[in-house]
Amino acid sequence: MGTGPLEGITVVDVSSAVAGAWVSSHLAEMGAEVLLIEKVGASDVMRLTGAIVGDQSGCWVQMHRNKRGMDLNIREPAGREILLQLVEDADVFIQNFRPGVAERLRIGYDDLSAVNPDLVYLSVSGFGPDGPYAHQPVYDPIIQSLSGMTEAQGGDFVKSATADKTTAMTGATAVLGALLARSNGGGGQHVEVNLLDSTLSWMWLDYFWNESVPDAIPTPSYSEWYSPWQTTDGWVGAIWPADDQYARVCEKLGVPHLTDDPRFATREARIRNSNEHQEVFAKLLGEFTTGEALDALEAADVPCAPVLDITEVFDDPQVMHNRTVLTHHHPDVGQIRTTRFPARFSKTPTELERLAPSKGQHTDEVLAELGRSPAEIAELRNEGIVG
Repeated sequence: MGTGPLEGITVVDVSSAVAGAWVSSHLAEMGAEVLLIEKVGASDVMRLTGAIVGDQSGCWVQMHRNKRGMDLNIREPAGREILLQLVEDADVFIQNFRPGVAERLRIGYDDLSAVNPDLVYLSVSGFGPDGPYAHQPVYDPIIQSLSGMTEAQGGDFVKSATADKTTAMTGATAVLGALLARSNGGGGQHVEVNLLDSTLSWMWLDYFWNESVPDAIPTPSYSEWYSPWQTTDGWVGAIWPADDQYARVCEKLGVPHLTDDPRFATREARIRNSNEHQEVFAKLLGEFTTGEALDALEAADVPCAPVLDITEVFDDPQVMHNRTVLTHHHPDVGQIRTTRFPARFSKTPTELERLAPSKGQHTDEVLAELGRSPAEIAELRNEGIVG
């Protein structure tokens, strides 16, 4: 390793699935040295999610590149001792056990900060450290249900791990804030994030705008006035929130008289009459091919794009120009495709330094760095402390 703005930062991650592990993914992408610790004898669920070759899934190859992987039984005293050695020199520790589990394992914040007072310790949970739901099991769709996201999607789940990934981005931002505070003399600290709070915060800006100002006249939400438009041969995404954009759309679609229609003449009117607006323009655009619709909408200078299927994304001109998709050869999987880290740094550029580890790939390497001899490593493996 050795590129990116987080060069020199060391992370130990014992979390699983997405909400915790994708935090260390963001840090690894920015150059941090990340060690991902998995259970001995059990695969992380994300190794088993999506298309799979060997122990590498379509999720795994993106989530865990630029990391080293180690199998360690931290529930045993010998495994805990190894973990404490790793934490002594670490900058960040990440866990997403249910509340209370880390403390029972004696790897809670108090335990690890006693070993390393400068440690930034991140706890990721579903609902928070306490409360009526704190000890319940949880997955992304449950948070979507509780947060209003399912209702916002017309009563269905978003077909993506939105709550997990939103929480991970919140966690990564919080860790960076804590590292900055430490560099300013604040020392290490315990940082806590949870899926429910993170998702509600993410939803609040637009979906809860009526509840934010309860004395105002309610306004339809995005889910009511932003939808793709069907054409004769596909779909287009297009919006025209500004009045001048709306006027140009009416002209280019051949309906200039709608510019003065009181139902749609202003942004406020279009929002309040969103159902009628959708019906009128759905009928208009439904008579165009996708190409014709895009020609008219681009001529009107409004935001628009075709609705692509997954396979079409790879050939999109802007995606290709940005070199967003990276193609590599994995020794165990063959060809893999991932996306580059979305932030570009002019002075500390990021690089793909490592492909996602196979299970326990770096266990011996890490133990050797801790001073364990080959005989000691073999004994630890025989005892089930490492895999």
